[in-house]
Amino acid sequence: MRDSSWGDARARALLHDITADAAARVGFKVGVLEVVRPQGLLEFVAITGEPEGARQLLGTGSRLEDMLAAIDDGETYGAFTFVAHDAYSPGVEERMRDTSWVPDIPRTDDPGEWQPLDMLVAEVRDAGGALRGLLYLDEPFGLRRLSPAQLAGLSDTLGTALSTIVAVIEREEFAHLARSIRAARLMVQPTLARHDVGYLLREARATLLDALSVDELEIRVFLDEDAGVAGELGIEIAPDARRALEEAATRAWAEDRHVLIIEPGRIWGDTALEAAYADGFTASLEAAGLETLVVAPVGVDDRVLGTVACARRTGSRRWTDSESLAMVEMCHDLGRAIANAHATQRERRLLEELRELEHARHWFLRELTHEINNPMTVIAANAEFLATGGDLEDRDVRRAQAILRGTERLADLLEGLAMLSRVSDPQRPPAMERVDLLGLVEDTIASMSAVAERAGIVLHLVGDTRPAVVAADLREISSAVSNLVDNAVKYSDSGDEIWLAIERREDGGITFHCRDEGIGISDADQVNLFAPLFRSTNDDALLRPGTGLGLGIVREIMQRHGGTVEVDSVLGRGTSVKLHFRPQG
Repeated sequence: MRDSSWGDARARALLHDITADAAARVGFKVGVLEVVRPQGLLEFVAITGEPEGARQLLGTGSRLEDMLAAIDDGETYGAFTFVAHDAYSPGVEERMRDTSWVPDIPRTDDPGEWQPLDMLVAEVRDAGGALRGLLYLDEPFGLRRLSPAQLAGLSDTLGTALSTIVAVIEREEFAHLARSIRAARLMVQPTLARHDVGYLLREARATLLDALSVDELEIRVFLDEDAGVAGELGIEIAPDARRALEEAATRAWAEDRHVLIIEPGRIWGDTALEAAYADGFTASLEAAGLETLVVAPVGVDDRVLGTVACARRTGSRRWTDSESLAMVEMCHDLGRAIANAHATQRERRLLEELRELEHARHWFLRELTHEINNPMTVIAANAEFLATGGDLEDRDVRRAQAILRGTERLADLLEGLAMLSRVSDPQRPPAMERVDLLGLVEDTIASMSAVAERAGIVLHLVGDTRPAVVAADLREISSAVSNLVDNAVKYSDSGDEIWLAIERREDGGITFHCRDEGIGISDADQVNLFAPLFRSTNDDALLRPGTGLGLGIVREIMQRHGGTVEVDSVLGRGTSVKLHFRPQG
């Protein structure tokens, strides 16, 4: 016995009216309709004529195999079978009594009288011949049995009623499947938790089991590192048969056939699979007590990602076309969800690998600068001693001075690498505070003035000279501004001028502007301008000392601060660089 969850009130009312009309039309007081359900059950959905004690049967179930055994004991007339009270095989009557209703009418010895255990039932079948329900007629007016001629005429009289019953059942089942499809689609909507393929398969299996009303269901995914299985069918399938089944599912996807239906002695949907494995699958189904195995491919676009296989036990109703359509829709949705989850997992793995590489890079830079700095300090100190010691010949002094210049360039490179490692490390965010950008620029001019004067270059602070406060890491922004001014001096010639300015934008943000009259940058070099260790291809620029790290460090710093760097340069005519700080909220 079970509770009824099938159909809406209108469908049940319609089936009640059809059943009542059918019974009255052929002279019966009582009409009863049972609908075939999955898992080998029948459900009472309509009982008419108000038989005493029968109303409580609505929504309960009986075993289909028990009723089919009783029908086998009767005589068939078209769609109807009449089973006389004394025709039941041993044990069948007892099995029926547990889940059926017996009218309260007298039992007689008259062969023409209707007996309490007489049964007149019509098998309600769809266009494909599948059994969809059983229509019972009981207590004929006058309580007389129908003659063979009258029984034979019932199918013609009630043919339309039987067809209408099928239509209502199929319509309501289709509506149920549509609701199930919507529920399944909600289930496979992308969420953070469902980015895990394994979790998604487990959730999908639970949803599909209920939506398709099957006894067993298995989802297999063969996606490289994300291969997995959710559920088990409880049926022995040899490895070669499993491979053949997956190949058949792939063919079904390519040919838009989608669903394979395997029943004892027959495989629907793939002639090659049937020819090679029908007997094997028949034996496996019978050994597992299964009536039907249905397999559908799960895929997206032109790629098959896996399969969904579900099974019903012996005694269940056959698989229907509407269920095939619903399964196809669900497998399409599941395929998209699996593809999305797979892509997300791959992105996460790649992101984790990138994080590990980035961590290794920062560690390497830190260790490199630390390990090189100590011996370089020793080399620089000794080179400086030799260059100023006074006991060497001029040739050796020049060599010592060359060593000293080399150590100075190496020190600049190490300092740049250390800064680049620091400002590109997401684990070390900037220490934000209120910084007066104008004051920082003035300090930079003061520290760079001596170098600029020796080179014959003039630095100008122009424009708005009011304090300009930005939220920034003082050390990092100082490095960015110093880098730009240092570059401007380094790549300018004697007699050139450099203009530094603070500009206030209309959006409320602040911009630092550094413009020079130096050698400029070619269009080709500007493409790689921010790449670490990139040096200009301009011969004039290559003669001037530099590490190729400065602008890369500046961009990293500005990105950490939510700002941008803008470069405008013409070869031979100078360079303009702007640091745009975002507006303060």
